[in-house]
Amino acid sequence: MARYRVAPAARADIADALRHSRLRFGAAARQRYLALIGAAFEALAEDPHRIGSQARDELVPGLRSFHLHYARNRSRGDRVEQPRHIVFYRIGNDRVVDIVRLLHEAMEISQHLAG
Repeated sequence: MARYRVAPAARADIADALRHSRLRFGAAARQRYLALIGAAFEALAEDPHRIGSQARDELVPGLRSFHLHYARNRSRGDRVEQPRHIVFYRIGNDRVVDIVRLLHEAMEISQHLAG
């Protein structure tokens, strides 16, 4: 079974994204975004090198990214048309996907990732 771990910083990012989604678009949109995030994490756990993933060694050695856009068809229920977040992750030595951050695409990414 594919597995993943979510780092504390990523948990805080998820909470912020969901809070923003609820405030701006409503409770139903928050639930759709939560389902999309979960679908992305499951997809990465199944295949961390899946289509849409990218090596991001220029930011941090061993880091990869995956835009939520690529998980839209895997999410159950209503589709999120324009997701704006990117999952940053590593593949652990135990082959578990370590979710490091979930950052908005408009952020200056390098300022939010520690080496």
